[in-house]
Amino acid sequence: MFNDFKTTVLLCIVIILATVVAVGALGITSLKAKNGTLSHDLLQSQVSVDALLSSNANKDERIKTLERDYRIITELNTSHRKQVADLQSTLDHKLARANQLRTSNHEPTKTWANTDLPSDAVQLLKQTDCQSGDTDQNGLCVTAP
Repeated sequence: MFNDFKTTVLLCIVIILATVVAVGALGITSLKAKNGTLSHDLLQSQVSVDALLSSNANKDERIKTLERDYRIITELNTSHRKQVADLQSTLDHKLARANQLRTSNHEPTKTWANTDLPSDAVQLLKQTDCQSGDTDQNGLCVTAP
């Protein structure tokens, strides 16, 4: 087919080089496609990372808010317990005082402490409650007759 050896060798080298160039071009095309896919995946990963960082920041803010709310509620509960204890102490003291009057050795005091209020006194108390805007047990102001 070819006359001399040089031409045959040269033709073989050209064919080999053309094959190498073709394979390289196919490889480059494949690498470019993979690079595009990897770039897209990297971009989506970055978006996911940004979303996670934002979510983490929101979580931190929420934790701070919850901690603040917890402190406030704890302080309110402590204050409420103290108020209840103070009221209970005052009630116990008043009941003890009333019991002392009921069991007094002084007979007029004992009689006074164990006697129901007269109806005139009850009417005066109801009238005073109505004037101050208070109502009776049924939510009605009862005026004195």
